[in-house]
Amino acid sequence: MEDRFIKFLHSGKLAPIKKWGTYWSLWPVHLVTACCGVELAHTFAAGYDGERIGALNYGIARQTNLIIVEGAITRKMAKILRVTWEQMPDPKFVIVMGACGLKGGLFWNGYNLVKPSDVVPVDFYIPGCPPTPEALLRGIRQLQDKIKSGEAKTSVEFTEKDLGVGKPIKIVPKPKKVSKTATIVVDVPRKVDERTKEIAKKIEDSIKNIKVIAVSKNRVAVNVEKEKMKEVAASLKSLGFDHVKNVNVIDVINEQKFIVEYHLGSYSTKDLMPIILNLYTSISRDDPKLKSLSDIFPSADYMEREMHEFFGVFFEGNPHMGSRFLLAPDSPEFPLRKDFKLEEEVYLR
Repeated sequence: MEDRFIKFLHSGKLAPIKKWGTYWSLWPVHLVTACCGVELAHTFAAGYDGERIGALNYGIARQTNLIIVEGAITRKMAKILRVTWEQMPDPKFVIVMGACGLKGGLFWNGYNLVKPSDVVPVDFYIPGCPPTPEALLRGIRQLQDKIKSGEAKTSVEFTEKDLGVGKPIKIVPKPKKVSKTATIVVDVPRKVDERTKEIAKKIEDSIKNIKVIAVSKNRVAVNVEKEKMKEVAASLKSLGFDHVKNVNVIDVINEQKFIVEYHLGSYSTKDLMPIILNLYTSISRDDPKLKSLSDIFPSADYMEREMHEFFGVFFEGNPHMGSRFLLAPDSPEFPLRKDFKLEEEVYLR
């Protein structure tokens, strides 16, 4: 694909004009997913002034001819990268900067990473974590040289040395100890203000047979059995907690259970507006099912779908269970479970 663009620039009687115009008008759309974006901003700020070499940072895909990929590309972001690239007019080019784009960087064995070169044709890579502004300008210069000469060349040559490298081996890890007790304890009382204590007491008096703890200022926790979760949620809504801010799952693998928590808030009751209420329960990892609260709190719907994809918790009554929502179709199953196996390091000797 990239050869087609170079051939276009070098073909016909207008080739000198096409090469000259493209050489001096590389307008990169920056696809920022990580810290490399700071270095790109530095490159085009007053100190380095990337515009002086014919590159002007831009933000509209349909008026650019260069993508600078800054950071890791996940399966979800891969579609965005491809759509952005396809919107750009020909001829167009791609530079990938940073260790995350090259090899995954810190996230090299993450379940959700893809190589940018699997999504779009890459012209140049700029190594570093993150690369310096000088390195980015150097990469743009190399692309300009490719446009001018029609041939891609690296700007660095390394001397080959015989390191006596043998077969790759896996280093035996140290034994891992698993605690017999949960490392996550939710209901630990702390110093709290009187107002939060009063609200916690009011909730406990209003709903029978529940345990309410004032955890900290404006933070209240309600622990219930999973069979009573929906009934208590409906009662809390009648008290003024009218929406779910967040749904979270904690994998307590050493006790073979999940802690499922809903963070409730209020937009309609003034006294409750500062309060975040954590409604939580425990379910078995072997049969992780819980009645959905999406019919009581519509905002819980998409967050339950996320937790279903990440942990495999089945929210009964949510019509979207079993379908993909957040993760790409080729993502592995339940990647946030603690027993999900990541790729291990391989060393050479």
